[in-house]
Amino acid sequence: MNKNIVHEIGNYLQQIISNAEHISEHSQMFLYSDKIKNIAYKIDALITDSTVEKPLINMNNKITKVFDFKYFNGKKILIVDDIRENITIMENIFLTLSCKIESVLSGEDALKLYKNGYRPEIVCMDMMMPGIDGFTTTQELKLLGCDAYFIAISALKNQSHDTVSIFDVWLQKPFTFEHIIGALSGYYHKVDSKKIEIYRLDSEISTEYKNKILELSQKGAYSELLRLLATLPSSASKEFLTQSLKEMKFDAIIKSIISS
Repeated sequence: MNKNIVHEIGNYLQQIISNAEHISEHSQMFLYSDKIKNIAYKIDALITDSTVEKPLINMNNKITKVFDFKYFNGKKILIVDDIRENITIMENIFLTLSCKIESVLSGEDALKLYKNGYRPEIVCMDMMMPGIDGFTTTQELKLLGCDAYFIAISALKNQSHDTVSIFDVWLQKPFTFEHIIGALSGYYHKVDSKKIEIYRLDSEISTEYKNKILELSQKGAYSELLRLLATLPSSASKEFLTQSLKEMKFDAIIKSIISS
């Protein structure tokens, strides 16, 4: 490992020890929790940068459009992260794209913001947060009808398919401006899909079933829908409905029924 990196890691470890000592001296422990987390993230970034290549962004191979910075002018961005330093980094990136930015420090605040009428077009979601984690927050937002482009931002690796599939793209920390731009490139595909891709269910699903699926989808009744879909015979439509439910794409299910 590079000597300069080893030196920096040593400095950060000393800061961790110092903040830990402050915690033992003060009853208001939360005053130092953010500092410790920030330092830990910096150490993780140094180790990652020095031992592995930058992670590839899981992008859709069909995307061929050249990135258009002007396209994102005025887009509503929601940043959800419990560390202010991370929020600041992302805010600075999105400000260069002239986006309209809102940020919150918890999943609970993100849900409250949406319930109060805020409708983001792109959501940057931290995965590890106190209280409601990023995965659960994203699930809840989709149940409320949020069809934003979701970017998961996390230091976690080797996540299950079900966890990753609920997001449009999975971006690992540490990230750069170029990584964010790469992640945003997939937004074109999602917008185009909303405009032109409407799946029509086949005739193997009866009108009675379609009406019940429609009713449950409009309510966001995930568990009831899952049980209902399990009773359907195997078909391309069942595969589409099951995958859409896994990704919490209730709007896609509703459109497929209305158009069939």
